[in-house]
Amino acid sequence: MDIISIQPVSILITIANIIILYLILRHFLLKPVNAVIEKRRALIEEEKQRAEQANEEANEYKKQYEAKVAELKANEKETMAESARKAAKEYDKILLDATTRADEIIADANKKAEMDAKSRQAEKDRELADIVAEAAKKIAAASSNAQVDRSLYDEFLNKAGEDDLE
Repeated sequence: MDIISIQPVSILITIANIIILYLILRHFLLKPVNAVIEKRRALIEEEKQRAEQANEEANEYKKQYEAKVAELKANEKETMAESARKAAKEYDKILLDATTRADEIIADANKKAEMDAKSRQAEKDRELADIVAEAAKKIAAASSNAQVDRSLYDEFLNKAGEDDLE
C-alpha cells in the first residue's frame, strides 16, 4: 500500500500550492478582470444616466412643443374668427352700399317716370287745347248749322280719342 499513501505534508503542500496559486491568479488575473468589469459597469451606469437625462430633456421639449402647438391652434382659431367677423362686416357694408345704390337708382327711375308722365300729360293737354281752339274757330267761322256742329263735334271726339289711345 505504499503506492497510494497519503502523506499529510503532501496534502499541506498541495493546499499551500492551491492557496498561492489562488492568490497569484487573484492578483494578476481576477483583479484586472474585476477592474475591467467594474469600469464597464461604471460606463454602463454613466450611459444609462445620460440616456435618462436625454429622455427627460426630450420629454421637456415635447411638452414645450405641445404647448406651442396648442397656443398656435388657439391663435389660429382666434385669427379665423376675427377674419370671419371682418368678412361679415365687409359683406354687410357691401350689401348696405348696394342696397342704398339700388334704392337711389329706383328713386331716380321713379322720378324720371313721373316727369315723363307729367310731360306726356302736359303735351296731351296742349293738343287737347289746340283741338278745342281749332274746333271753336271752325264753329265761329261756320254758320250755326246743326249738321256742321255735329260734324265738328264728331271730329273733336275722334281726335281726342286718338290722343287718349296713344
